[in-house]
Amino acid sequence: MQWYTRATRFIPAQGLPLSLLELCLQRDLDSHRVLRGSKLFLDEILHSNPPISVEQTFRILDNALQLLNSDEAPFQLGQRLLPGANGAASRALMLAPNLYAALELFVKHQPLLSPLLVPRFHLDDHYGYLYWQDGCGAGKLAQALVEASTVAVIAFSRRQLGARPPWQLAFRHTRPKYIEQYWAHMGDTLAFGQPCDLMRIPREYLFQNWQAEGITGQLALTQAGQQLAQLPASQPLLAAIYDQLMAALCACDSRALQLESLAAAMAISPATLKRHLQKHGSHFQRLLDQVRLHRALYLLHHQRLSTEAVAQQLGFHDSAGFRRSFKRWTGQTPAALLQQTESGFAHLAI
Repeated sequence: MQWYTRATRFIPAQGLPLSLLELCLQRDLDSHRVLRGSKLFLDEILHSNPPISVEQTFRILDNALQLLNSDEAPFQLGQRLLPGANGAASRALMLAPNLYAALELFVKHQPLLSPLLVPRFHLDDHYGYLYWQDGCGAGKLAQALVEASTVAVIAFSRRQLGARPPWQLAFRHTRPKYIEQYWAHMGDTLAFGQPCDLMRIPREYLFQNWQAEGITGQLALTQAGQQLAQLPASQPLLAAIYDQLMAALCACDSRALQLESLAAAMAISPATLKRHLQKHGSHFQRLLDQVRLHRALYLLHHQRLSTEAVAQQLGFHDSAGFRRSFKRWTGQTPAALLQQTESGFAHLAI
């Protein structure tokens, strides 16, 4: 199996679930209430460290956020996530020579280091871009996960560099009422209501050496690869579908962009694929639109293609149809969004 679902049991209980428990126990909250509905017990987590499912992890996260009842909770959680307690993968992250190597490792070892939210990394001549994709159908928990994961990367890179790097951040959600938490934990270079959740940093910060000369994490990296190979799957369902559709779109293979072709490529029936997507809070057209949007942003921003050329590459009959779809996806026309990008910081690198 190449992809995992919400029911797949592979997340160490002493990873993210234990971090959530510790956060709640520090505030004298009852562990039974934190674990309610997960079919897990505190002694089991502390002494057995069983692999638990995405569904169970979502349940614990939802319980914890409700019990903590604080706007600061996702930001406090984020401070605990990296390098984390994930064995060799966490050690390899700590021993990465620079931020670039750390982000590459973070992406490669995503099921170990970020099992719920998928990080994707892109580098151009001026900036490095890390953007987040919901891999498991987080639903109402998605914003809290993005907040926690963004803080995790900022806090980790700050500790390794010895100073807060100049991350610039874009978020899909609207500006929250608790904006002070963003300023305190993330800085003030923020944009809301954007096409994707994304972090950007100047390229030169990616290659500043962290470790003293001679220190290497090669053994930890090898062990992390072995740890990754032992997992039941290499990526979550929604990310696997995203990759299949993106490959088909880049190859201009319109037949592969159909649900029936996607199901065949995944060796399941169309009905089974639809059921999987429903359980993950999504559907085929939503994922196809997301892939088309990300590809359009890349072609417009990086390749500097015209709307006519982008429309053709995305399989639209004409540019008018593409512009209508683009406005439905983002609330703006391609020209308006590009103008916003040129006047502010570039959040369109996909």
